[in-house]
Amino acid sequence: MMATWTSRKQRVAMKISEKTPETEMEVRVLKVAKGSPFLCHAYGAFQSKNHAYIILEYIRGGTLMAAMRKAGHLKEDTIAFYAAEMICGLQFLHSNGIIHRDLKPANILLDGERHIKIADFGLAMDNMVGNNTTTGLIGTTRYMAPEVLQGEQYNAAADWWSLGIIFYQMATSIFPFFAKNGNQLSALMEEPIYPSWLSKELVDLLQALLKKDQHLRLGTTGNIRKHPFFHHIDWVQLENRQVQPPFQLAVRSVEDFCDSDGESAFFSRKKMMNSNSRVLEDFSFLDSGCQE
Repeated sequence: MMATWTSRKQRVAMKISEKTPETEMEVRVLKVAKGSPFLCHAYGAFQSKNHAYIILEYIRGGTLMAAMRKAGHLKEDTIAFYAAEMICGLQFLHSNGIIHRDLKPANILLDGERHIKIADFGLAMDNMVGNNTTTGLIGTTRYMAPEVLQGEQYNAAADWWSLGIIFYQMATSIFPFFAKNGNQLSALMEEPIYPSWLSKELVDLLQALLKKDQHLRLGTTGNIRKHPFFHHIDWVQLENRQVQPPFQLAVRSVEDFCDSDGESAFFSRKKMMNSNSRVLEDFSFLDSGCQE
């Protein structure tokens, strides 16, 4: 739902959902996310007797998925720029003990200046520090790491696998693993095919991110920022949003905000089958920068 903050004359997005653990998690992550320009920010949250409400920044550019479908496979300098911004956002989450668990192009937005905003933290997990791990078949199957699909313990390495899938899609317009006869577990048994037009640096990056052994996967092992594919990236300028985005991905108008799955790029309403009148502790807040 799009709304207007009348006193500030500012468009915002309102997300309305049931009072679920996922909603509580999302707000906890959003309170942390304000520290990174590459994560979706919240202005506040409040609750009624039965529902929870989150006021989010309005991100008008739509989803990365929709932009990729319009653009086709992307040039490597474009991939490097957007991959680097995603890396900055993801590393910020991980440094705060948070794993996303549902990274996919539909959950990555483009703002009006064509910068990345990672969104939708309802399936995230916090307190993922040190050697802590978690379990659970959480996320979107085609982006799940092998250890998630197999029901094993996993950590932040699962997010780096998902990012590898996204980068492969950006480069080729297809998935690296093909489900045969409805079998979504092909990622456990197959290796991706790398088209001949991909540079050796990009292929090496993808292979490093799509390691089936999570302990060998780039992101948790090694310094991804120093990978040769990113040799031309000035990470300091990039993190300060001082690098001009490429022009290959066009943002959409306000009228064109729905992705091809029929879901809003900036709003989702969870099914409200059962009301829940419990009070969510430490849920409601108003960002200090929004107080008048």
